[in-house]
Amino acid sequence: MNGENGEINFRVHWLSFTVHGSTRDAFALYDNFFRDIFGDLEDLGHGGRFFKTILKGLLEVKLYLDFSNQDIECFQIELPGNACDHIPWDYFHALDIYLQANFEGQYKYKRLDLAFDNVPFTPQEVQSAIENENYRSLAKKKTLKFHGSPFEERENGEIGTYTIEFGSDKSERKITVYNKRGYIRLEFQVTNDRAQIVASDLFGESNITKWYEIMIGHLRDYIDFDMPWWSEFIESNSRAWAIISTPKEVSKEKLTEWIETQVTPALSVLIDTEPPEIIEAMIRRGRNRRGPRYNLLLGEVHDG
Repeated sequence: MNGENGEINFRVHWLSFTVHGSTRDAFALYDNFFRDIFGDLEDLGHGGRFFKTILKGLLEVKLYLDFSNQDIECFQIELPGNACDHIPWDYFHALDIYLQANFEGQYKYKRLDLAFDNVPFTPQEVQSAIENENYRSLAKKKTLKFHGSPFEERENGEIGTYTIEFGSDKSERKITVYNKRGYIRLEFQVTNDRAQIVASDLFGESNITKWYEIMIGHLRDYIDFDMPWWSEFIESNSRAWAIISTPKEVSKEKLTEWIETQVTPALSVLIDTEPPEIIEAMIRRGRNRRGPRYNLLLGEVHDG
């Protein structure tokens, strides 16, 4: 079945979880599942979210350590959307097994975002269905939000973006439908107790072909539409998002783009006005200053 711009893809688009364990447990988990993908972690030098230390890998993967309440020993791992796109599907299932085996009753999924791309409806159609009460949901109609920019360019070059959100920011479930990427995406975000239920149900299933059915089931438990386009969506034969590049490749592309747009004009002036030994000295100092965040880009993996 095809959406507006092609076959529907589904994916995990954000995952964060907290584990009651030691710093040693945290590094062991990261090394087992994520280090080969996202490289060594770099200390950001500050804390956040009630943790005193934040370490970061490629694609904004974060490990939070040193909980502010010293009586509680725990850590949190955050995998943003772009990072999740580069995690093999079977890793999520293996991670769930690992957490159950080593931290039963001592871990909790805090946030899970599920994304559906190329859905066969527009944000405006979803908005209209909610406004006309052609839906069933525990969410209140007053939580509907929408915004658009008629002249903003989408990622595919088309003009005009539109986004709708439905669900309270204080609730554990909400949806967002938008077209800024060109194709239309539906995101289903679950947090706290609901995230624990959905993630455990999803990651506990080893057969990836059943994941779409599980995801749709939890989505429909939150919201259902009495519209033909919704029936088309929930009955579709969709495929899991396939990894097409590595975090190393993506990070190199971003680094190259940043240098091209931000650095090369000034660098060209230095090269044209300073002797070669000055430029070489600057590069040597840069090598000495770069942290572990670049190790994976350099093909280096160090024990930490």
